Amino acid sequence: MTPDDQIEAAELALGLLEGGDRAAALERMLADSDFAMEVAWWREKLAALIAGYDAVVPPADVLARIELADHRPAGTPVAKVRPRWPWFAGGTAAGAIAATLVALVAFPAPQVAPPVAPPPARPLVAVLVPAEGADQPPIAALVDRRSGSVRLTATIVVPADRVAELWRIGSDKVPRPLGLLAPGALTPALLKNARLPGRDEVLAISIEPQGGSPTGKPTGAVIATGAVVDMT
Repeated sequence: MTPDDQIEAAELALGLLEGGDRAAALERMLADSDFAMEVAWWREKLAALIAGYDAVVPPADVLARIELADHRPAGTPVAKVRPRWPWFAGGTAAGAIAATLVALVAFPAPQVAPPVAPPPARPLVAVLVPAEGADQPPIAALVDRRSGSVRLTATIVVPADRVAELWRIGSDKVPRPLGLLAPGALTPALLKNARLPGRDEVLAISIEPQGGSPTGKPTGAVIATGAVVDMT
């Protein structure tokens, strides 16, 4: 399976493919046993992942802790030290170079076998569990690090004067915006230079004013959150 094959299988298992793309993938399952096994692998893993999550309520003080973390004093920068290498003068340097040349001629370097490329890594996934009271089913997200995209399995229903915004939360617990979800869209419009979430980080969706959060942090209700995991 190539990375493209794995992503297609994951998208089919997640229900992200529609119309002709879905029909073509289903036909491929009938003709390609390896592809069918990849789809089955994804369905089994995702079913177990979704079954292991229960709906959770974000702590009442989560916004206050986010704002507090945003005002922490910056750490002391680490100075970059450029290493200094001693220069050897005259005969010492010439003798060392001559000895090196003799060694290279007398003892040629052994032939090294080319490294074997590791198998392609599967994309990362997350199951976003809705907060209590949110009228939203669990949402699976596919993080494709090659194309730099995030795709969701369901659209988010929001009021006409609001938008859904996707966030990445790293180990520092500070949410960083990834992009807005247009009405009916499964893929957010990722911000320029936004870093995709990595393994063990968290994806979150909040409801924000038109144009997105004015503060760079979630200001509206966080309706779903989920940890990013590596399915390999």
